[in-house]
Amino acid sequence: MSKIRTLAGTVAALATVVALPVTDAHAQAVVLCSQTALRAAITQANAAPGPNTLFLTPGCTYNLTAPDNPGNGLPVVTSDITIVGSLLGTRNVIRRQSASAFRIFRVQGPNARLTLNSLTVRDGRSGSSGGGGILNDGGALTLNSVEVTRNLSDIGGVGAGIGSNSTLTLRNSTVSFNRSTNNGGGLYSSGTTTISNTTIAGNTAKDGGAGMEVRGSLTLTNSRVTDNAGGEDGGGILSFALTGTITDTLIQGNTIAGDGLVGGGIRNASGSTLTLERTTVFANRALGSGSQAGGISNVGAGSTVNLRNSSVSYNYAKAAPGGILNDGGTVSLTATSVEENYPTNCSPSAPAVAGCTN
Repeated sequence: MSKIRTLAGTVAALATVVALPVTDAHAQAVVLCSQTALRAAITQANAAPGPNTLFLTPGCTYNLTAPDNPGNGLPVVTSDITIVGSLLGTRNVIRRQSASAFRIFRVQGPNARLTLNSLTVRDGRSGSSGGGGILNDGGALTLNSVEVTRNLSDIGGVGAGIGSNSTLTLRNSTVSFNRSTNNGGGLYSSGTTTISNTTIAGNTAKDGGAGMEVRGSLTLTNSRVTDNAGGEDGGGILSFALTGTITDTLIQGNTIAGDGLVGGGIRNASGSTLTLERTTVFANRALGSGSQAGGISNVGAGSTVNLRNSSVSYNYAKAAPGGILNDGGTVSLTATSVEENYPTNCSPSAPAVAGCTN
């Protein structure tokens, strides 16, 4: 880190982007503290062969005052780029600071790979294409120790914090206080999604999946999905046509306002198979008139929820059941407690949830 600081100070008067010596065919650069420098660095990295790493100026907030291209604050990422924020001291922030609506990052194409390390992405705003903070369109997006916060997906777009249709990986990150006018307040992902040691909290969605809407495949481990609020289905997690596992995770305090088979914590539907292992579904709520399933809603033929060594407790719904609702699918309980849900734990469900008492 001291080497980076020294380099940044030395070259400040020389150029906006300074290339460092290439090692192991991996080009590196220090990005000075301006939106012009950051845009130039991404453009240069897109044009360069092989992976490129950009080191942000320690403590800098990169304010984007106008879009670089229609809908995007920064150049569209089309190559393999890693952006590294401050490891010590004040966290780097990349934010929209403009009356114009635009997201922060767009990753596009099969050769595009964007890795963000140790920084904050905030205040982005997208239109109908979604991905208010970051849109991953056909590439690979990886976030390590990144905060994605206070982004908006407007005009019916999905995924206020993050929208992805290919490969998405989050580690040790936070997705919080993002707002979608459609689905996926925190994130919307329809590809391969891997999340670990991450908090998804305080996000809102006009429709469903306030914390996240996921399709395709999901691996969620050692994480927290808490205090998200939606209008239709799946306050914490909405899963469609998904094969997913949730392990060692807390799903708590999520709320849904819609009517019917909503799922305050989780709604699993459209033939999804979701397995929860050592996971707690606690104190989620379904508040709409006649709403069911404060904890988990499993809906439709072929939809399956397997709970192992887990607990579903103190969830609430306006209409029974408050804990787990099964409507035409399969729910299995293995060494799992379902208790103290209101007004009932699992009844009525059809087929009934074997091993669940009320």
